[in-house]
Amino acid sequence: MLRLLLFFSMLSFLSGDTFEEAPVLYSKTEADTPLTRLFQKIESGETSFRGESDKEILMQVLAALEIPVESQVLVFSKTSAQNSRISPWTPRAIYFSDNAYVGWVQGGNIETVTFDKNLGAIFHIIDLNRRQKGELPELRRDRGCLSCHASSVTHGAPGLLVRSVYPDESGRPLFDRGSFNTTHHSPIRERWGGWYVTGQAGPAGHLGNFTFNENNTRSSLTRSRPVTDLTPFFNAKPYPGGGSSDAVALMILEHQITVHNVLLSGHLATRRFLHQNEAIRKATGEPTDSPLSETYRHALDHYGDKVVKALLFEGEFELVDEGVEGSEAFQKAFASKALRNKRRRSLRDLRLYERLFKYRCSYLIYGDVFRDLHPLLRKDILQKLKGILTNPEDHPDYGYLSNSERKHILDILSETFPGWDDISL
Repeated sequence: MLRLLLFFSMLSFLSGDTFEEAPVLYSKTEADTPLTRLFQKIESGETSFRGESDKEILMQVLAALEIPVESQVLVFSKTSAQNSRISPWTPRAIYFSDNAYVGWVQGGNIETVTFDKNLGAIFHIIDLNRRQKGELPELRRDRGCLSCHASSVTHGAPGLLVRSVYPDESGRPLFDRGSFNTTHHSPIRERWGGWYVTGQAGPAGHLGNFTFNENNTRSSLTRSRPVTDLTPFFNAKPYPGGGSSDAVALMILEHQITVHNVLLSGHLATRRFLHQNEAIRKATGEPTDSPLSETYRHALDHYGDKVVKALLFEGEFELVDEGVEGSEAFQKAFASKALRNKRRRSLRDLRLYERLFKYRCSYLIYGDVFRDLHPLLRKDILQKLKGILTNPEDHPDYGYLSNSERKHILDILSETFPGWDDISL
């Protein structure tokens, strides 16, 4: 009977909207994120929004969340809640940092994703449309996003996604032609349908900067490749990042989303199965400090493995004979957050040929989402990670990491990641 109960418990935290159940109670629990804390400070008079225009408010949100304007990427496909305002002439802008994402379209609202240490990704709207002059725009939680942002694509938890579609001349996706959910595993030729792309990403080409028609004919929106500035093709003045939609920024955005989704789903699933494990202990009269059951130990191992694979870029699309070129401004802004060891090496160091980064261990290991993982899952991940890097012969699946690359990663983590040397194997 107990074995059967464990089996059904395992199924329950791997399927359905379990994040809406105890202990997470996603929609019922008030969120605590950098954005909600910002608005609390504004409401209390501790700080304020200055300026009246949408752009001015957007700039202040980006500054408060420490998001560089250089991260701007532009999507013209109608694939968001503000579709009526999106077109090739008025693309939606997305900005991001390690710990926050912001979207904005001209004449529309500001969409945000920030992170609560217990709930994970939280979606908010900063309502500019109904704002009265001189008043603070309303901040409201947007639960409608979950219809797309909490599915198998995001591993069953509220998360993020980048879509590549075949847009028509108005930006409407031609879904009968198919679409792609883009991660750092995706071939370049499948990426960026419905997006503007400045810079270059290898000779194989991509779907960016094109529209398509029902006869499978495509038309270039930019009339030239590669493109370094989009200002000749639409009015870019309203956008803080001007006419830039950087190829390198897009690839880093896709990597971040790949990692964030497995971190978020692993965190919520761990909270869920530990809650179930405690309930089973009480029901069977076991001591509360008993070791995890074999079922839940396997579950923890499963989520830990998924996170480690993402952190170490397992299965990353190889840029064979393909280099990536982007703007110096974005790369400088991205590198400014680097934690460097004595030899000035960092997990943010870019390679941009053969692969995206020089050292294939994600810089998101320093981020808020990783820091706030359930301690049991975080410990499991760090032990796995250190074991792979120090004992490569025991982990043949990670043979793509050369001995020198492993050594560089170990040196960087030893000098920049708090407590790394204390991790026991």
